[in-house]
Amino acid sequence: MLRLSELGSRLKAAREDKGYSLEELQTITKIQKRYLQAIEEGEFSRLPGDFYARAFVKSYADAVGIPSEVLFEEHRDELPQAKKEQVDLPPRVKRSNPKVVKKKSKVASIIPTLIAIIFVLAIAFGIWYFTQNPESNSSGISREDQQSDGEFDIPPDVLDDNENNEENEDNENNNEEEEPEPEPEPEPELEQTFELDRTEGYYSYFTLSNVDALEILMEFTGRSWVAVLNDENETVVTGEYTDGDEIDFDLTGEEQVIFNLGSTSTVDIYINDELFEYPDVSPLDENRQYITIDIEYLDED
Repeated sequence: MLRLSELGSRLKAAREDKGYSLEELQTITKIQKRYLQAIEEGEFSRLPGDFYARAFVKSYADAVGIPSEVLFEEHRDELPQAKKEQVDLPPRVKRSNPKVVKKKSKVASIIPTLIAIIFVLAIAFGIWYFTQNPESNSSGISREDQQSDGEFDIPPDVLDDNENNEENEDNENNNEEEEPEPEPEPEPELEQTFELDRTEGYYSYFTLSNVDALEILMEFTGRSWVAVLNDENETVVTGEYTDGDEIDFDLTGEEQVIFNLGSTSTVDIYINDELFEYPDVSPLDENRQYITIDIEYLDED
């Protein structure tokens, strides 16, 4: 069986063949130089944990051109086995179930306005109809019969008042027949947008705009290790997951979130119930991606 130091010697030899110094490899892998030295010396106890040992070895191997799957297979009895773990979230990070955001369509938003217009038009039509048929009064006696009866003398001042009242009623009816102006439609709600700023190898940088919350759901369809960090580089989630696993957490208020994914082909990420689309990149291992998202909230100037 291979000795533990042979794994480090193999990686070190590949690094030297590439012509990389430890400082250059640190820049490529984003792994501190002291951890790279520990890997070459086979001192995995000096790494932050078993999960990071496998993740760091994978990043090292990818950077120097050694297939990580082959390396893990040949040294599976020597490398620490990653255990699924999820660290306690920082006190200011609140975990909750994803909130379902239901947005009204434009058609649904103008239905109340249409109903109000139809109601007003129906009232105006009724008034117009009755004003066009004034042949009988409320007592059932026609106006012509009342005026033809010579037994009653109507004072001229009463006639004048009646004529004035009828003119006022006609003016009011004409005003009521005017169709009211429709109310302005409400402004549509802003939808969140993702904008890809740049890609560097398997590193991608996005900006997420027009959000009032940051709720994240991750669903797994196969094996993958992940690490999620907040804007203070604090670890929110870390572990190795498999088919059927699902995790969710609320990072509302954070200005940045970072996803370190071992296999994007087996991980679906939903941000505020919207499926995140991975960018097209061409690293040594296309399934490995390191995604940084800056957040711009609606209440920000």
